[in-house]
Amino acid sequence: MSGIGSFTKGLAEVLSLKDREEYERALTRLEELRQAWPGNAQLHVLWASLVQLQEESAHSLDDAKRTLQHALDLDPKSPTAAIELGYFLDNVEDNPQAATKAFAQGIATARQLLIDGLLGQAKALLQLDKHEDALRCLVEAHTLADADRGVKKLFATRIEEMFKELGQTQSA
Repeated sequence: MSGIGSFTKGLAEVLSLKDREEYERALTRLEELRQAWPGNAQLHVLWASLVQLQEESAHSLDDAKRTLQHALDLDPKSPTAAIELGYFLDNVEDNPQAATKAFAQGIATARQLLIDGLLGQAKALLQLDKHEDALRCLVEAHTLADADRGVKKLFATRIEEMFKELGQTQSA
């Protein structure tokens, strides 16, 4: 089971079982997916979530925490694992200090993804001569970037690249 179609079908089954609160069956099916797709961080996050939802589990909460940390190692640019780890640290371990750090990491990566999306949308809108809408995207992206000095510098570089690229497209 390594094709995208079987992955999609398997994930749909897991999510359906989860929605019906059949956590043990969902976990069993998800473990099959994790064996076939061991590098998929989102599967690890979902697995940890299912372990936490079970009344009695063959897996411990320490297993869930290790799995969330592993998911974060697999995909450090995805905010999901960091945010889920933050919830785990706060709600399960009652460790708001560690939770704050995990949430901050998740927020920073989510902010960067949102900025990237807004810049891409602004570029597309400029190509459609929708300057007012593009400006709104740029203002929103700038507001988000303003919260972090490193992101702000990256934002300025991305804006410069975008306008250079657009200038080349316009003159071609």
